[in-house]
Amino acid sequence: MIKKILLLSIAVLTLAACSKEGERGPRGYDGLNGRDGLNGSTPQLFPFDIPVRDFSMQTYYEDASQLYNNAWVALGNINGMTINENDLVMVFMHQTTDGGPDNYFQALPYNDYFDGTNNFNHYSYGILDNNGDILFSIRRNDGTQPFDDMNASWTIQYNVYVLKGTAGRKAKLPQGIQTEKELRTFYNIQPNKAQKGQVHSFEKDFLH
Repeated sequence: MIKKILLLSIAVLTLAACSKEGERGPRGYDGLNGRDGLNGSTPQLFPFDIPVRDFSMQTYYEDASQLYNNAWVALGNINGMTINENDLVMVFMHQTTDGGPDNYFQALPYNDYFDGTNNFNHYSYGILDNNGDILFSIRRNDGTQPFDDMNASWTIQYNVYVLKGTAGRKAKLPQGIQTEKELRTFYNIQPNKAQKGQVHSFEKDFLH
């Protein structure tokens, strides 16, 4: 009889110990927030429509050892936004005048063969360190002007997407997004709600 009571007491004590909540453990690392894993932010779209006549010829160095051929450039900025090194900037270009990327936007940089010859226009962009402006560039490999008439009224269209980073983390896209369509679909970006970017005059002291 004593043996049965002792075993019963042990069983009750064991159940009681299992049902009692222990001390709270240390907090784990913060998870990633938002669809892109960065503070819930999504890319913003800023369209630029730049007339060819707003591009001006400049010659500049990429570094101390390399001189680029002449490039035709235009500067753009976005009201209320300064682009910094932790932001992700994606630029897509559209123009149809010389057999280029007709009917769709082409991710930059892009080489567009010109007038059926071996020369080509090289479209690219950059961000200026001193103020975060966007530099749009067209360069032909022989240093001549990209188009027969640089005073033409037709425009080159750019779609600029900016995903803001934070002070301690660079912005990045989820894996698998490669085209503008995929970008818009994933983030449900509505082009008709986009804020237009502004183009302003080029100043030589922006380049070195």
